[in-house]
Amino acid sequence: MSIISLQFFILFFIICAVFFILPAKIQWIWLLIVSIGFYYSQMYYSIAGLLFFFLIVLVNWAGSQFFDDNNSLRKIIYNSTLIFDVITLALFKYSKFLYEIILAAGKLFKADLTNEICGNIVYYTQENCPERISYFMLILIAYITDVYWGKSRALKNPAKTLLFTSYFPLMTSGPIVTFEQMENQLFGEKHHFSYDRCVRGMERVLWGLFKKMVISERLAVIVSRIYDYYEVYNGLYIFVAAALFAFQLYCDFSGLMDIVLGISEVLGIYLPENFNTPFYSVNLSEFWRRWHITLGAFLRDYVLYPIQRSKGFKNLRKWCKNHLGKGYEKRFNIPLYLSLLVSWFLIGLWHGGGWNYIFGVGLYMWAVIVFGELLTPVFAWIVRVLHINTECATYTFFLRLRTFILFMFGLSFFRAKTLKDGFLMWKSAFYRFNPWIFFDESFFNMGLDRREWGILVFGMILLFIVSYISQKCDVRDFIKKQNFVARLAVFAVLFVMIIVYGYYGADFNAADFIYGRF
Repeated sequence: MSIISLQFFILFFIICAVFFILPAKIQWIWLLIVSIGFYYSQMYYSIAGLLFFFLIVLVNWAGSQFFDDNNSLRKIIYNSTLIFDVITLALFKYSKFLYEIILAAGKLFKADLTNEICGNIVYYTQENCPERISYFMLILIAYITDVYWGKSRALKNPAKTLLFTSYFPLMTSGPIVTFEQMENQLFGEKHHFSYDRCVRGMERVLWGLFKKMVISERLAVIVSRIYDYYEVYNGLYIFVAAALFAFQLYCDFSGLMDIVLGISEVLGIYLPENFNTPFYSVNLSEFWRRWHITLGAFLRDYVLYPIQRSKGFKNLRKWCKNHLGKGYEKRFNIPLYLSLLVSWFLIGLWHGGGWNYIFGVGLYMWAVIVFGELLTPVFAWIVRVLHINTECATYTFFLRLRTFILFMFGLSFFRAKTLKDGFLMWKSAFYRFNPWIFFDESFFNMGLDRREWGILVFGMILLFIVSYISQKCDVRDFIKKQNFVARLAVFAVLFVMIIVYGYYGADFNAADFIYGRF
């Protein structure tokens, strides 16, 4: 069942009605029943996938029971549970990718490494992969790690562990939560109905639906046409497609997050933010602190910091200090750059089993950030020599535009079918210079007519206005301060735009969110 379907919202009304009349002690049980049912529908009613999910949660729950300080086996059990999680994630999500690498290596050495057993394993894991495994596995890894570190307590009740992992708004595309963020909200307090909270939550849901249905779905038409036929639509078409895909992905993913956080807010359960107007960033590091925030936080807390605290990296820092001098961090911080390399490689790999993901949203982003750090003195020298005013609005706009272009280029490989297609597409971008496409109505023959383009432009303008206001204040607080008629008008406009002007093209699938595929 899609979270943006009419059936879901009817069901959600029933969920809320039952949830708020139940006693505090059993509200979590109702959420557990709902969450399992929702996840079962997400699994397309696959018993095998659901059983795999139960097994994964059970193993992590069992392991967490042995992490107390008095247990001499706690480290062995933690490492074993962590290895189980990593292998499980790799098996279900990356078995095909790894098998293709093995076959490619065999061809390189003129050896046929095709194996029927491996092929069957790949087929079985791909067919029975638990939905949203990329999200709930990270939630479980964070949970057992926090329990092992003593930051959180171990849940004695396996059913509560199951709810924490499968809370139904999370089983779409995150956000990635920690047990500390969810414990009291799921198990420690009575949730009462609140009219104001319901209104705020539904405002956010409507805004998310607007971004998805009115903007993202229309952008997808143009983006798909150009990406699928980049040999024909070459030149400046490629730059347009790359830019539009950045906005398509943002509206798709942040729109989903608005829906998820909104419906959870109606229940009185607040999930962490996953986006913070990333296109206002002045450099790529800041951009990724504003984009997919919870994934970045997970990798920072459970990958980057542990790597930097490891014995090997401590020894590396000592070596750098002895051989490169005490101030090596300011000149060339090798330990930091290596730990960032691991983190960015994992970011790329997390997004999908393909070299286009590893390069586009992984290694490329790492390279831009690291070289940006290394070239900071050069940039400062240029600013000083040319007497550039860095305090004015035009300079800030330049930094934001530069950041968007750098991000847009890497993200284009994310959308390409393969890494090779990504490079071939950019090669075709320089076949010819064709600025006339912006004036000869070429874009009106790519799936959207004048009317559809008008709706899209209106939606984009509204998106920029709301994003600008959100830099100054909370938009929903701003709306709340207006009189009833103005608030009602906001609801009505969004609702009508979604129902009347939401794009339901031939390829539309209510369950299809880009990040939902992971």
